[in-house]
Amino acid sequence: MRHPGAWGVVLSVVLLTGCEPEPDTVERQLAASSTQVQTNHRQGLVLNNRGALFLKQNSPRRALNTLVQAAELAPRSPDVHFNLGLVHARLGDHVDAIASFKRSAELGFQQPRLDVAHGRSLRALNHYGQAAEAFTRALQVMPERADLHLHRGEVLRAMGSLDSALSAFGEAVRLDSNLGAAHRYRGELLAASDKQAPATAAYAQAVRVDSADVTALVGHAEALRHLGQQDEAAASLQQALLHAPRLARAHYVLARVAEAAGRPEQASRARRIFQRLTESQRHFDQGLVYARRGQFEAADSELSRAIEVDSSFVTARLRLGALRLEDDRPAEALTVLQQVVARWPDAPKVHNLTGEVYLQLGEPAKALIAFATNLRLDPSSVPSHVGMGRAHFSEARFEEAQTAFRLALNLNPDAPQSYFYLGLIYAHLGRAREAVASLQQCLAVRPRHIEAHYHLGRILGNNGDLAAAREQLARVLTLDPDHERAADRLASLESP
Repeated sequence: MRHPGAWGVVLSVVLLTGCEPEPDTVERQLAASSTQVQTNHRQGLVLNNRGALFLKQNSPRRALNTLVQAAELAPRSPDVHFNLGLVHARLGDHVDAIASFKRSAELGFQQPRLDVAHGRSLRALNHYGQAAEAFTRALQVMPERADLHLHRGEVLRAMGSLDSALSAFGEAVRLDSNLGAAHRYRGELLAASDKQAPATAAYAQAVRVDSADVTALVGHAEALRHLGQQDEAAASLQQALLHAPRLARAHYVLARVAEAAGRPEQASRARRIFQRLTESQRHFDQGLVYARRGQFEAADSELSRAIEVDSSFVTARLRLGALRLEDDRPAEALTVLQQVVARWPDAPKVHNLTGEVYLQLGEPAKALIAFATNLRLDPSSVPSHVGMGRAHFSEARFEEAQTAFRLALNLNPDAPQSYFYLGLIYAHLGRAREAVASLQQCLAVRPRHIEAHYHLGRILGNNGDLAAAREQLARVLTLDPDHERAADRLASLESP
């Protein structure tokens, strides 16, 4: 199903650019501060710039660690708290993002992009009323922003203020006729008010913007059905099913259209497909619930049942394979994944999962083939590059492994496993300083990476930095008290 989420538009610029401190604000803060506070504040603003740079470089984890330090050193900088809010929002931590945005506002940050960012996080937590207020404030300064009218309309729609939402969507498409989501939402609201002719026109505009917007296509078909245009409705549904053949709602509407058009056999067939898809989806959803609870046997049963009901349910097959891999049953996982490869060789993720299975089975050569196959389908796949690196690493092909891990980092500077394995490679090659730096970068992205702490402690100890080594090993045991290697190594460092 393809209809790009409108919520991804609003912060695309803000999240990429971050915010650098305003000189006037900084000077006022420094003038009233003690020497140490001034020093800390300046250091905090330096870190703020660094964090904003990490944000531009698509490295939110490193940005987060840097900006947390910046906030400790410069707690009264509104810019630091604003950037910290952006990072939390990027990482999906909207509660923390809202707290940072509020603190930034309390300290005097008055730019409308604060309201935009704040509104988005409020919306993510279903605080619709406050989100609407934030977007309204932003629009008072930037009334020409079509995307903000769209987002305001979305929260008003969620609040049930349908007339106001319809007005907001109308203003959005007046300013930018290529906002497909706004056209689609207008279609939904007009259809709900039984204004089928204008709803049909709105849906048609959404489809003009994105011919694969299956939600708009099905909505268009429903409006046409109400207008008695069954053939046109059926054509819209067939287009939707080309893009999403398992879309249950499309089959349901198709059954009603066929029935209204006097085609009972087609209606019966569509109804049977709808029932099969909904039953399969129900088993799949229950399987996910069991998997989240760690009830692997029950999850396996439900996912298997979903596949029995609908053998074309590729997502269920992939999830079953991943479940069995997680449950340490790689051979059974491989059976499921090989079936997917045989029938749907271009299915997303299947080759990466197959590579992971072969790594767990101790067959790196086959893993390399699987990851390479996925890279032919998706050259920008970070997991594939990391998988290639791990496969090369397991066979001590360190040069090839380094190349793969660096390619992964070029695509995603926050890929912790790439830093981790590069650290191990450097250590093996006797390049201790680079090994330490790489493992520290891994921990900057994922502070609770147990093995990174362990190997960092091991390398530091081997190079005579005993105090730092003890600190890292103690951290391992805090995270995992049963880590025997860390306990033994720590004991050896502490013995006389």
